[in-house]
Amino acid sequence: MVKYQIEIWQVISGTLTKVAEVITPQSLAKGGSILRFTKELSDFGQATFRVSSYDNILTQYGDIFVPHKNHVRIVRNGRVVWRGAIIDNPKRTKEYWEIQCAEYEWYLNRILINRSSSDPATGTNDGIYRIFNSGTMAAAVTAIINESIATYKQSTNSASILANMTLGQVDNPNYPPNLTDSSGAALTGAWNFSSNLQLQLDFQSVLYALKKMGVLSFADFEVNENLVFNFYSFLGNDLHYDVNFVFNKSGTSSQSNIIDYNTPRLGQRMLNDIWGIATDTNGTVLHSEQTDQSSIGNYGILQGPAAYADLNDQGILNAQTNAQLNLISKPNETNVTLVLNPSAAYPLGQWDIGDLVNVQIVNNGINFQDTRRVVGVSVDIKDNGIETTTVQTNIVQPWQYGVIGR
Repeated sequence: MVKYQIEIWQVISGTLTKVAEVITPQSLAKGGSILRFTKELSDFGQATFRVSSYDNILTQYGDIFVPHKNHVRIVRNGRVVWRGAIIDNPKRTKEYWEIQCAEYEWYLNRILINRSSSDPATGTNDGIYRIFNSGTMAAAVTAIINESIATYKQSTNSASILANMTLGQVDNPNYPPNLTDSSGAALTGAWNFSSNLQLQLDFQSVLYALKKMGVLSFADFEVNENLVFNFYSFLGNDLHYDVNFVFNKSGTSSQSNIIDYNTPRLGQRMLNDIWGIATDTNGTVLHSEQTDQSSIGNYGILQGPAAYADLNDQGILNAQTNAQLNLISKPNETNVTLVLNPSAAYPLGQWDIGDLVNVQIVNNGINFQDTRRVVGVSVDIKDNGIETTTVQTNIVQPWQYGVIGR
């Protein structure tokens, strides 16, 4: 029998401490769902539950569901599978309170980066720009997070949910394959910014900056249940492939731990010859052509532009266009979605966001067998204990096999 617990935590004397537990969550809908939560790779998932307006938890602990005050842990059979904080009470009625929570990365979208670089046009520091044109990506990430921690540590900000956040592991990723800087020189090895590969930001959030760096270098990040921020070259475990999700219906036999699936082939969005377009700080139009010759050979040429209003460096434009090409140059380079059989599939906790899993789907015209990466999870728990887990997977980049993840 699967057991879920919804725990409320507070920071007491500088330490995260469990203070309460939601014992009898109310139904979210007529179908009997009492808890729903999602997880996202290098982004924030959300969770929703309800409590009765007459629940003893309100009598015993007072109003512990005020947004941005308390932390939440969702525990499955003794293991924390979701962590975050309360961000909303969208409904407080005569019958129930609805509580909406978000993972900690949500708060990184509510703090802006420091803008301490000189204006590239005037040379003055006018508090508008932040430019990374030297040093490693690890150094850039470390600076951004340490500045955020310093902001949270200010006495006036001590009530912040991330006031106790600390810096953990920060990897320096390698350049992805086939990347060149603004001079056309090939880039290999560890990521280093330079005058020919510079990232310019302005009034953007910390989450925006981290996601931009992650996209450019195919790196991942998280804020874990201990409020430790980590930036990984690869978040996940690909050292062994022992988690298998299977739908195999051949003849009269069926061997499956998947009850449903969707393996789309999205040819309409495909491009295998992309022209990335941006402008530099002087208004000069930049362009970057990236092609997938294998795709062109198989499907014919499919050209299109990709305009980036937030880029102004040729090298970064090359990286962004190259990253997009890797995701749309083939019809099966998209999410394969799996709905797991709760009585037969590997449960969440034995695998997690970022992990590589084996997917096998054999059903009439479909013979799909591939190693995929978990990029999203959605879980729905009913009042009878039945859980429905939907797994979103995406392609694994060739250089990600064999990388030691977290």
